[in-house]
Amino acid sequence: MEVLCGTIVRDGDEVLVAVPENRTVDFYNYLRSFGYCFTVHCRGFCEDNVFSFSNSENVEKLVAIVGGFALR
Repeated sequence: MEVLCGTIVRDGDEVLVAVPENRTVDFYNYLRSFGYCFTVHCRGFCEDNVFSFSNSENVEKLVAIVGGFALR
């Protein structure tokens, strides 16, 4: 999953972003500062977590916002 960290992926009706476990809280707060609503799928201790957005999100805007966050 490390290769996909910070990459926006579409899966059916969801837009997903994988984030390393050690950056999950910071990324959560970062996205909330932009007013995003999302679900976090926690995969366990020391594993990547997946942020899930609805299909109606503006993906171009989301790409720009995610790209502005240092995941490592």
